Amino acid sequence: MGVREAVAVRSGWTESLHGYIKPYWDHLLDGPWAEGVAHGRLSVREMQGWMLQMYPFIHAFPKFLAEALIKVEDDFSRSFYINNIRVEKGHAEHWLWMGSGFGVAKAEMLKLADAEQPLLRDVQSLNDWLWYINTKGSLAEAVAATSFAIEGIAGDIARKVTDGFAYYKDEPGVDLSPRTYRWMREHAHYDDEHPKIALQIVERYATTERLQTRVMFAARRSLQLLDHALVTAYSAYSEPTMPATPVVGGLRKLERRKANTITDFPDRRFRERRGFAKPAI
Repeated sequence: MGVREAVAVRSGWTESLHGYIKPYWDHLLDGPWAEGVAHGRLSVREMQGWMLQMYPFIHAFPKFLAEALIKVEDDFSRSFYINNIRVEKGHAEHWLWMGSGFGVAKAEMLKLADAEQPLLRDVQSLNDWLWYINTKGSLAEAVAATSFAIEGIAGDIARKVTDGFAYYKDEPGVDLSPRTYRWMREHAHYDDEHPKIALQIVERYATTERLQTRVMFAARRSLQLLDHALVTAYSAYSEPTMPATPVVGGLRKLERRKANTITDFPDRRFRERRGFAKPAI
């Protein structure tokens, strides 16, 4: 049976799955990242930040799917995965187009994908989780975490934030060509159907109550980590308008760490504890 011949059937426990993850789903869609993009509240630099940092995740996404494909035992699920991997390979190129439209150098995105530069911690955590669940988890957990949760929320994200790109049309270095919109516009449609098919695969393989519970946890975890990654990715590129850290010894703490300056220890406190007299002032 082909992928397009499937008819979505939602069982009682998958209704519980939807209810369980809804708060996390809504928190991401109503959070500062999605609201910021949708209403043009993020700076161009912040827009560049999340496009740059999230590219390695988009680049690796077909590989996540390929790891889960190894576990497939039926033709319906196998057809879904093979088609999905093929499509996702093209989407990595579309993300590069989107980043370039906002002034992100393609070479910089590729450096991160090739691990020539480190990712931000929360972005790395998202990548590590998807690698883990697709290689070590059951097929039901893998498809719930990846094709149901991530692809599903990607569709809702695309439908919400795409129009917000127009706020940046007059910004220097921004080119809102059709290529810039390609990733978002394709996901607004494509990721409306695939999560429904993914849910059928979850139902086929999550045959015990214990496994169904693990599926719910896996979907929730993906949404939480994606939320953290997106917020961290844009926040790291924010430009503060006022000192965010106290000034100590002429340098802010953050600046002192960057300069690798040595912090003096409070010698007086240790001397007093060891019974030495206070130095005369």
